[in-house]
Amino acid sequence: MMSEEKLATCLSLFKLDMGITHNLRDTLFANLIESSTIELEKMGVNLSSGTVEDTQLIVDYSAWMYRKRQEDIGLPRNLQFRIHNRVIQKVGTFTDA
Repeated sequence: MMSEEKLATCLSLFKLDMGITHNLRDTLFANLIESSTIELEKMGVNLSSGTVEDTQLIVDYSAWMYRKRQEDIGLPRNLQFRIHNRVIQKVGTFTDA
């Protein structure tokens, strides 16, 4: 589960990305961010470090999830590469030990 502070940061960045200034759908957006985090972790992405890269990946993935519900758009290549690299990075830490 994501901390309240991390969720607030992700929510703020998500709304900036979407160009949203009101709070009417914050519950929906917060749930989307939480579910995106869970989905990324199920893919094998380690989000436990709490870095700005983690935060931005969560926000970008959440924004894509929100946009794709209205449009039939695939996962952008840059997001695919970032997720793939994070999964590879996680696998690399297990084999180096």
